[in-house]
Amino acid sequence: MVEKISMNEETHIDALPHAPGVEKSILCILMQFPEAWHEKGDLNAEWFYLPAHRTLFEAIAERMEAGKEIELVSFVQFLADTGRLERTGGASNIADINGRYVSMAMMPEHISILRSKLACRMVVEVAARMREVALQAPDESELIDCTGNPITAILDTLTGSKPAPDAKELGRQWWENYQKLVRGEKLPMGIKTGIWEIDNALRGLHPGHIGVISARSSGGKSTLATQIMCGIASPEIPVLYLPLEGTVEAAYSRCIIQTSRLEATAITSPAEYAQLNGRKTISKEEEKQVGAALRKIVSGGFHFDPPANRKIQTIVSTIRRAHRRHGIKVAFVDYVQLIRGEKGTSKEQEIMGISNVIQELAAELGIFIGIMSQENNEGETKHARAIEEDSDFTLSIVQNQVKASDTYKVHRHILITKDRHNGRGGDKLPLILDRQHVRFVTGKDVTSEAKPATKKPANF
Repeated sequence: MVEKISMNEETHIDALPHAPGVEKSILCILMQFPEAWHEKGDLNAEWFYLPAHRTLFEAIAERMEAGKEIELVSFVQFLADTGRLERTGGASNIADINGRYVSMAMMPEHISILRSKLACRMVVEVAARMREVALQAPDESELIDCTGNPITAILDTLTGSKPAPDAKELGRQWWENYQKLVRGEKLPMGIKTGIWEIDNALRGLHPGHIGVISARSSGGKSTLATQIMCGIASPEIPVLYLPLEGTVEAAYSRCIIQTSRLEATAITSPAEYAQLNGRKTISKEEEKQVGAALRKIVSGGFHFDPPANRKIQTIVSTIRRAHRRHGIKVAFVDYVQLIRGEKGTSKEQEIMGISNVIQELAAELGIFIGIMSQENNEGETKHARAIEEDSDFTLSIVQNQVKASDTYKVHRHILITKDRHNGRGGDKLPLILDRQHVRFVTGKDVTSEAKPATKKPANF
């Protein structure tokens, strides 16, 4: 195998496949954007060909794992104190790498390039070993040994695959889980939403799953999401809400209303609420309910974090950060049509890529991710068929859409359009929106009994 080259030799020595510019780009991103550390996947020091870059990556890893962000002056001093500054090319080389202009959005593509170069180096090394063995008139077992596993390792590197657990390991895991069910240490019910109809049908929210809540514009999808959040959130089950539209303050107020169980105007316009009820001010009991709701939200596992932008990479970083800092078990993203994915594709293709990323993230972190989605006039999710297909369940908030009816836009029920695990697809849950209390409640569909709206006589 060709010896790895040093910083000063990279421009004139015959080297193995590598990409020094890309290596610098990734190091620059990791130094400038702390959240990028949690987007690196299986990237490690061995992916870097240049020894100086490997040393620098290892030092960055130490700082990040210690919870310290990279600040150039203190980082250079840290390298000097640990005797590694010269091995990284010196302070000027680190300043040069840190001073580059690189977009964090390029990280996935650059990691893909490093993965490819690493695989190429592995091919060169394996080919040399295979040639050496072949020239020694080996027996069949030696040939299999020097070709089978190394080639599989190369393929795993190229695809980012991990060795699958064997049947014995899967059996052990299954039996342990079953014994927990037998002893009552684990329940088949997932995380309860606090809404009986949904919990009874879907058996709660489960780690590694994604669910879709869809509705027409202003149909109540954000209301249902925060109501579920209020039913779940606790210090033991932290929940994250990512509003891509509207403000954090609006979502926070909605949670106060839903947790207090008071009418919305008691929170949003207390003076007006009191006046409408023939009083000068709200009652002491109502004020206590508001205070109790606030205390629960402040201390009860609620987290609100609007991403800096709507790019899927930023949203993923936001969820990862909340998982790392707060141990969130549930996240809601409101809503999918606002997320920006890969450029130059149709909206359907863009959301297909977004869906794949979200599905993989839920499985990797072992959390439930709820996605809000708009519906079109036909009641179908807008451009979001892919995320419906990837979801474990989809709830559609159904309203009366007959414009000639006096119950136009009145809520009828919530339809389970898909339920991968419980077979409840097609079921109608008797939940309607109580606008006064900003929450879904058990109720009857009155739209089928409604009379057509009376037309106003024409003015002559």
